[in-house]
Amino acid sequence: MNVTSKQIAELCGVTRGTVDRALNNRPGIRPATRAKILKVAEELGYRPHFLAQSLVKGHTKTLGIVLFDIQNQIFSQLFHAFEAEARKQGYFVYLVLSNRSKELELEYINSLLDRKVDGIALLSINEGKKFESALLKSRTPIVTFGNRISGPFPYVWLNDKQAISDAVDHLAGLGYRQLIYVSLPLRRRGEENIYVPEQRYAGLLEACGRNPDLGFKVVMSREYIAEISALYEQSRGKIAILCSSDIYALEILKWLKAQKIRVPDQVGLMGFDNIDILNYVNPALATVDYNVNEIGARLADTLIARIQGRDVPDESFIRHAIVPGESL
Repeated sequence: MNVTSKQIAELCGVTRGTVDRALNNRPGIRPATRAKILKVAEELGYRPHFLAQSLVKGHTKTLGIVLFDIQNQIFSQLFHAFEAEARKQGYFVYLVLSNRSKELELEYINSLLDRKVDGIALLSINEGKKFESALLKSRTPIVTFGNRISGPFPYVWLNDKQAISDAVDHLAGLGYRQLIYVSLPLRRRGEENIYVPEQRYAGLLEACGRNPDLGFKVVMSREYIAEISALYEQSRGKIAILCSSDIYALEILKWLKAQKIRVPDQVGLMGFDNIDILNYVNPALATVDYNVNEIGARLADTLIARIQGRDVPDESFIRHAIVPGESL
């Protein structure tokens, strides 16, 4: 059974207010009395009732973060950086995983709100006016990352549109005239929030518009290897395959090697994310690099600043860079 401050007050012959001042190191109490109260509290194994204190203070020093999953290395790495920064600033973090379910995401957001978290970092699969209105009515500070939603919700990520645009310019500069762009999430357009894939696709269109000699095809099917195989058979001359994720690029590289198609002599290949496993891939994969740890830390810092009433930018983009690799 938990020991209460009332019991400590009775044992020490003082008021609960005096116990509160001693336990919270507040002034207005004699040193001898403070020492006696602290000694009794320690002997009894007293632990403060955190939720009750939170209700009095108006904050819980807790944050929530909503992710799709943590099987994706990008998300797990981002969470570690977010949690480390939050902990450094005195906050405890609740992690929930939506598994790309709109219903589960809403359920978890409501659970976090029920637990009186001070703020939420949200990678949303939901979108729309009804969803945004519900978030605003909660009056809880929310910062988004990855998939953006409209409204007054600060956004922390990288400039996906510019990153893919830079990648396409890089390929065109190397002399490629045929491009296959692989982005499986695009098949879910109209069904859920896919802001990141849509921004990357917009970057593709923008860059191809600047490079009219570069013809391109978009692959979004689950059977993307079979589709790429057919496009390769129909191609004339050297082609480049640009993927919206390193995971797709690694699967394609495996297939190319199995088909004895030489990279980069016959096909150029480029990914996106610069995940750690690329350190062990041969040939070294060209990709787009960005600092996931910086995203996580900045996300936590921006959310905490928002909670504390400080001004934060509407959007915070971290830098990205082309990693040339040996696959182009």
